[in-house]
Amino acid sequence: MVAERTPRVWPLPPRTAAARYVTIGVPLFVAGLLLAWVASTHESWLRSKDMATNQWFFDTGGTNRVLHAIATGVSWLGAGERVLPILILVVVTLFACRQWRWAIFVLVSSQVGFLISNAIKLSVGRTRPPFTEVAANQVGMSFPSGHTFAGIATWGAFAIVALYLLPRPWSTGLAIALLAFGIANGPSRLLLGKHWVSDVIAAWLLGTGWLLLVWAGFLITLAPRPAPAPPPTPEPGALDLTA
Repeated sequence: MVAERTPRVWPLPPRTAAARYVTIGVPLFVAGLLLAWVASTHESWLRSKDMATNQWFFDTGGTNRVLHAIATGVSWLGAGERVLPILILVVVTLFACRQWRWAIFVLVSSQVGFLISNAIKLSVGRTRPPFTEVAANQVGMSFPSGHTFAGIATWGAFAIVALYLLPRPWSTGLAIALLAFGIANGPSRLLLGKHWVSDVIAAWLLGTGWLLLVWAGFLITLAPRPAPAPPPTPEPGALDLTA
């Protein structure tokens, strides 16, 4: 008997798994929207709840040079002007490799997610924490954290693509590294004093919920599936029971 080979890449979840992702994604996204409502209608109260934790993060980042340097690097690379060229490179590469379905998945997760994040920013209009100066175009644009949302919706999408398209076993390590970097965008913004704690929590909720919903839609509509195996050819002289 010939031993079965380990699949070269991780197999995609079945279409039926999409329901599970929707069941998780919808409550997370709704929770983020509820937190947005609180930030919009009870800003002073939410600021008072955030302040102690925000102060601890900012003081920690100010006294620990290593953490501050890591946070600065993560925040720098996670900024939109740096993420966009990476996104374009990934999408062009996917199209060039005839993986257009995956390119659409990445684009929808990242760019529609960007529109969602900014629409919520404009509707909430929350002020930034008082720890550092911000640019004029960032005033009233604190909730949710754009870096944190993109860390999930964009870098999380990169991680999924790496996991299911690239060969094992190193695809797993790369996917973990991409996802870890995406998640790290949240704490980096707190250590630098750029966002309130609830800005980051809401971005994690909204970004994760959105990524799961896009992933579910991809599995249902676009996910490539292997062609069904042809029926076995009957041996000469054998009775054909399929006729």
